[in-house]
Amino acid sequence: MPKSVFVEVLLPLAIENTLTYILPEKLENSVKIGARVIVELGKRKIYTGIVTKIHSEKPIYNCKEILAVKDEYPILSEKQTELLNWISDYYCCTKGETLTAAIPSKLLPSSETKLWFNENVVSNYLPKKMEINILDYLKNKRKASVSDIAKAVNLKNPLKYIENLEEKGYLNTSQEIVNVYKAKYQNFLIFKLDLEHDKLEEFDKILKRNNKQKEVLQFFNDKSILENIDCIEYSEKLLIKELNVSRTTIQTLVSKGLLEIVKKEETRIESQNAENENELILSEAQNQVYNQIKNNFGNLKPVLLHGVTSSGKTEIYINLIKEVLKTGKQVLYLLPEIALTTQMINRLSYYFGNKIGVFHSKYTLATRSEIYLKLLKKDLQIVLGVRSAVLLPFSDLGLIIVDEEHENSFKQQDPDPRYSARDVAVVLSKIHKAEIVLGSATPAIESYNNAINSKYLLTTLNQRYGNVEMPEIVLADMKDAYKRKINSGHFHPILINEIKNTLEKKQQVILFQNRRGYTSITECKDCGWVPHCKSCNVSLTYHKFKNKLICHYCGEMYEIVNKCETCGSDKLSHKGLGTEKIEDEVSKFFPQARISRLDYDTASTRNKFSKIIQDFEDHKFDILVGTQMITKGLDFEKLALVGVLNADNLLNYPEFRAYERAFQLLTQVSGRAGRREKRGKVIIQTYDIQNPIIQYVKNEDYLSMFNSQLLERELFNYPPFSNYIIIKLKHKERAKLHRTADVFAMMLRTKLGTRVKGPEEPLINKISNYFILNIHIRFEKNISGQQIRKFIKDRILKIKEETIFSSVRFEIDVDP
Repeated sequence: MPKSVFVEVLLPLAIENTLTYILPEKLENSVKIGARVIVELGKRKIYTGIVTKIHSEKPIYNCKEILAVKDEYPILSEKQTELLNWISDYYCCTKGETLTAAIPSKLLPSSETKLWFNENVVSNYLPKKMEINILDYLKNKRKASVSDIAKAVNLKNPLKYIENLEEKGYLNTSQEIVNVYKAKYQNFLIFKLDLEHDKLEEFDKILKRNNKQKEVLQFFNDKSILENIDCIEYSEKLLIKELNVSRTTIQTLVSKGLLEIVKKEETRIESQNAENENELILSEAQNQVYNQIKNNFGNLKPVLLHGVTSSGKTEIYINLIKEVLKTGKQVLYLLPEIALTTQMINRLSYYFGNKIGVFHSKYTLATRSEIYLKLLKKDLQIVLGVRSAVLLPFSDLGLIIVDEEHENSFKQQDPDPRYSARDVAVVLSKIHKAEIVLGSATPAIESYNNAINSKYLLTTLNQRYGNVEMPEIVLADMKDAYKRKINSGHFHPILINEIKNTLEKKQQVILFQNRRGYTSITECKDCGWVPHCKSCNVSLTYHKFKNKLICHYCGEMYEIVNKCETCGSDKLSHKGLGTEKIEDEVSKFFPQARISRLDYDTASTRNKFSKIIQDFEDHKFDILVGTQMITKGLDFEKLALVGVLNADNLLNYPEFRAYERAFQLLTQVSGRAGRREKRGKVIIQTYDIQNPIIQYVKNEDYLSMFNSQLLERELFNYPPFSNYIIIKLKHKERAKLHRTADVFAMMLRTKLGTRVKGPEEPLINKISNYFILNIHIRFEKNISGQQIRKFIKDRILKIKEETIFSSVRFEIDVDP
């Protein structure tokens, strides 16, 4: 009797281990490690998983069979698997969660329960009111999902009613795989000049007539003669559009044998032809840095390119990409924000055309799935993307560029894995033996510390490209302005005057405020009551445009309140400053100016964002008001003035990186000004004009900021002098959360002692009805991080064995 074959399958679920399935004899020769298989989990749920091992060791439990093999070749490469295993280990999450992050969900489809009304039902049970509503809905539908029903009957969780109706025989159910990736196809028409005799006669007959069939054949005949080829292939969709003919006309010609139709896969990836394939001519300073980096190739040492804003880092990147493409290897170009990809796509496409695939969440899942598959087949050479692009299946990676490497957008916040794309990119470069360049005008303190300690090669560009001067930075003292009552709303007279001068010169202005909405707080003047979100412990932000109070943590919207809920007073005031209010105020000061706003509310889609950026670039607007979306990597020819409305709200945040990030953001937004021939100007409004960070920004003094922050972190044992992990505990019951956190902290202290701090409540201690407590762990660099992380995970598993603690959520954030 032949031995049974078993396979280990990794599912896209938050479970620790693979599951063992038996391979039916008919599929034994068709499965490979890294390929997808369809399996059943539980009573009826169907998943797509990845094969990680094929063996003959029978487990102690009865295995289910593999239902189907999806792939002839692996969809997860060996090097990709190595990276995902490292991520799971380092960032303390399950391999299933990492798999979910790495592969677009359309390539790992699962089943969904579909329900329909059983017309042959025989039951004495009389349905209740809500059940009647469900049945009425299903009687008019062929099939529906649980979420469809919930929406239709306006019920958050209809499961108990559905399960009861199914048990009583009123409903039929089935499992259907949904959200499957399908390649996109379009019809192509083929015309051959060497027609057979009878078809040639028909061809001549049609050409003597004056109709649409003649027009189509004449088009192909002319094209064949013009291009001097006997066989012409042309898109049916394009032909219909260009000649304004019907599909019936085409079908008639096909039936007569004069045209053939073939289906061809159509790409969803937007591309354009390269316009300039020559290498860029670099300045002397750029060329020096380019040669330093190029000479480092082969040493497998990461490069930190510290170049001031507008110093021409991108030109160096482009020449490096050209150099690597000559070897036939692939390139990954990482950006921290979707916002930055719009202009960068245009710049890179000018040189590399259709060699580029863009990967980020504003593109459809189908497009991202196609990019994933094209990379597997080595059909793409360059990927330009945000954080998640680092997880793609590169087969022969030669170069990684991490632009704006300091940005905290590279750090995944939620859900697991909570990885840093910059740090993962460094590991990825080692796995592929690829070159990696980290670039920034304001490098992360950890990166610059690695460079001065020779872990990275440090290269520097101190001057702007084309000898353009750095902007003049002026500090506007808001404390003094309010004291002397010379301010206009939230504007210092210096900023008002500079906006006026800039508009008179037909130049453009950016106004930066890192808070969207109109005002951040609504407050009762009599008793101080402030409306809070019912699900989160956070005040609601007033959005004038939507005329709603909105929670910026869970997104819940509330109606505007006209009376205090505590004392009944109608004396309510709006405090704080958001982008909507700036837009409102500046339009009153400058009624003739054309003003636009760029924040999450106005640019929620890729197309909306691109349009605002393009319109500003085309000078359809004079003033652009925005959040940090406007601070990075954007280049506008006529932008002469940048105004920062409130620098202090960047500084006053209880987090050890607050001063570093304030310096980075203020320097980046300042760098938008005067990026071409003329020197730009930056006005920074602040109540704390002597704050050292504000002074470092004014003096463009990165090194002083770096040294001061490094001393402070060494004093208080923060990274880069220690390893740092935050464990976040969440539960809907506050008492249970506190009890669990206290017990868990004690468990951790048995091994880690005083390295464990907390539990403590964060600034926002309740989000989406879950109370939050944090436990902080900082430990020495010479202690094994792997052992500490394993100990933490083991303790979480241990405490969850206790029923009273099992419902508490644990989130581990490594290198927060």
